[in-house]
Amino acid sequence: MNIKYITYPLVGLGLLGLSACKDTLDTHPTEIFSEAEVWGSKSTADAFVDGTYNTVITSNGLAGSGSCILWAARTPDGSQCDQVGSGIDGVATELGLSNGTDMGINRFAQLRQCNLIIEKTAESDALSESEKAELVAHGRFLRGLIFYYQTKTMGRFVPIRQVLTEADSLKADIPMTASVAESYQLVMEDFDAAIPDMRTSSSAGLPNKYAAEVIASRACLQAYAYTGDASYLDKAIAYAGDVVNNGPGLSTDYEGMFNESNATAPEILWGYYRLSSNTSVSSFVEMINTAPNISLDDVQISLCPVQFDIKPGEGRPFEAWATHFPTQDLVDQYLAIDEATGEAKPWWATSQYIAAVTEHNALSVTSPGEIDEYSRTNGELRRIPTPQDFQQLNDGYPAATRYATLKAGVADGVDISDIIYGNRDARMAASVIYDKTTWLGQYVETNLAGNFSMGVRDKEDGGWYNTTTGYYWRKNSVSDITRAFYSVSVPFHYCIARTGEAYMNLAEAYLCKNQVAPAVSALNATRTVHGKLPASTATNLQDAWADYMRERRVEMANEAGDIYFSYLRWGKYGGYANYGRQPGDVIRDLDCPVYKIEINRDRTAFIINQLTLLNSANRNFTTRRYLFPIPQSFLNTREAYGLDHEQNPGW
Repeated sequence: MNIKYITYPLVGLGLLGLSACKDTLDTHPTEIFSEAEVWGSKSTADAFVDGTYNTVITSNGLAGSGSCILWAARTPDGSQCDQVGSGIDGVATELGLSNGTDMGINRFAQLRQCNLIIEKTAESDALSESEKAELVAHGRFLRGLIFYYQTKTMGRFVPIRQVLTEADSLKADIPMTASVAESYQLVMEDFDAAIPDMRTSSSAGLPNKYAAEVIASRACLQAYAYTGDASYLDKAIAYAGDVVNNGPGLSTDYEGMFNESNATAPEILWGYYRLSSNTSVSSFVEMINTAPNISLDDVQISLCPVQFDIKPGEGRPFEAWATHFPTQDLVDQYLAIDEATGEAKPWWATSQYIAAVTEHNALSVTSPGEIDEYSRTNGELRRIPTPQDFQQLNDGYPAATRYATLKAGVADGVDISDIIYGNRDARMAASVIYDKTTWLGQYVETNLAGNFSMGVRDKEDGGWYNTTTGYYWRKNSVSDITRAFYSVSVPFHYCIARTGEAYMNLAEAYLCKNQVAPAVSALNATRTVHGKLPASTATNLQDAWADYMRERRVEMANEAGDIYFSYLRWGKYGGYANYGRQPGDVIRDLDCPVYKIEINRDRTAFIINQLTLLNSANRNFTTRRYLFPIPQSFLNTREAYGLDHEQNPGW
């Protein structure tokens, strides 16, 4: 017997949960009301909308534990690598993916909440027409967010766009969208319908019109990349352009937007805010898995020149479980200002670097300890390079890319770290912890024998809850506390949509239309205000694409999962966006190893080499990953009921 009925999850039939904390969107429903009560006043309807936002935000990649850091680890900007238990990221290697991987096919309960907002608001006799329009707009925007997440990850979904009753659920033979193009059509129908009736300002934690336009322009770029429909570019320009021309401008305090000093900057068009009363360091991967675990014994055994500054009665400052780190690949994206010409250049191309160091063939270093070596007090060796640096290499790429030593006669007090990290894009210090910086009041040394170095603990190559790359994340990490410990209370927030991204989306849309001048003008806004760099002078498409991709990587680093999905778009474009490759080819930057840095004890030499620990260099991107799989069990169920069940290519 062929039965074509699937029961979709139904929640709140007649009884609806309300969220009690509208501004921070960080609590679960605490009270239950009837439908008549919910839609009988603006305040109760608002509370239901707020609760729906909380659910949609945290389960559809907009904010929540891992929404930034996990996606960053799947790009050349970041790495997950530890020797304690988590290992390396299974998406970056594709070893952790199968046709059973579920990126969120079942959003039926959430869609019901959205559809309730849309339908019940329209039926209410207690709400004014303007109140109805605003609430319906939020319902449409919320539904569009769910559809967008499902489309950008899996391409197709079951588009439930009405409130199903118990009887309806038994005849819900709703077909999946037939194609990515149809999916994006439904996404944009909801966004387009929502935006005109959203306010231009809103309370903290709720999206306003400009936030919706940023996300809509983001979706338009993804839609264009996957469908080739050029009308999406015009729509992206219209939406991003409205934000740029009429919305809040760029903040001059970039770092503050990602800690608590500038948490409600006007540039943050939509944020997800948590209070210290119900948030601790352990609440989010972005905090607990970015700060290290280093004891006083560690720094003493390792003969670290700088100890921790601990006041009487305080615990050790860093006692977390770092597994995620920025890479040298990201640090290379932050340009430096040439002291002789005032131009913005890669750090290794500046006149001050060329004058101060001697470059050597990086592949000439062939044995452990050749650059530097010493023993900890327990007899364990610490070396540059380490034995691991010659193992598990990705042979398709150089084992090491740069090796240099400080020249004699360099000014007193100036060392190799000063040369490498000086005069950089201001966003680097706001985003990355590197050698000779400070963090939670502690002086940071990441060179060999440094108190935050790879070898400061029991493992020579790091990964014992300390760095494996020579860097730590500052952006979206712990900031407003004196001690990084799992139970320490801390306020925390994510930026879901910012004005800065509107400039990025505008630049990309113009580049896709081969319009160089307006694209460069848009990317220069963030480059000069946030980066405090001289403007790009690119005049041709190739240079403009290079400057734009660099700019997006540093502007949106470790934020909103942006760069992973940007790379998918760039791979679909091909050409200048993917090293001259054909559209839809393998994405080179997702298919190559990432690099780390090792600096010697007296800071007279450094080497940049592959991160090979735990086979980290085995990163892979195959073209099937332009879309994640639709879970095969879900498709099997549909097949059993005689419904469409086509899997994505390659899965």
